[in-house]
Amino acid sequence: MEQIAMVKSILDNGMAQVAVQRETACGAAHSCADCAGCEKMMTRTENVVVAYNDVNAHPGDVVKVQSENGNFFKTAAIVYLLPLVLALVFYGVASALSLGGEGLHALCAGIGFVLGILVAVAWDRHMKKVSGLRFHIVEVKRACSGM
Repeated sequence: MEQIAMVKSILDNGMAQVAVQRETACGAAHSCADCAGCEKMMTRTENVVVAYNDVNAHPGDVVKVQSENGNFFKTAAIVYLLPLVLALVFYGVASALSLGGEGLHALCAGIGFVLGILVAVAWDRHMKKVSGLRFHIVEVKRACSGM
């Protein structure tokens, strides 16, 4: 996945802190500041991440940042799909075993969903600890010569 970002600072280890503008929530090609619906849903307009400075970018430069897709898609699957899959599996198992009525089946589905959320939170903490989502600056789009 590639995004355009601005270099905020260069860290002591040679990596760069970059600010990536958040995409619109609705996916439309417009400014979210002009849309009252989007504006109310968005609380943060940029994400700040640390990226490998492969092209020797400087603070103020507008750069293209690329993430490593394997870990990104694995994380997305765990965070978005696992809770739903576990809810359906727990519901299906409760239904197949004829455990109680429909209310108990729904409770089992809820337990599966919560378990999926807990796994997703644990995975997120693990990925932050091991720097699992890595970003690389691959191109300087516009150099800022004034800084």
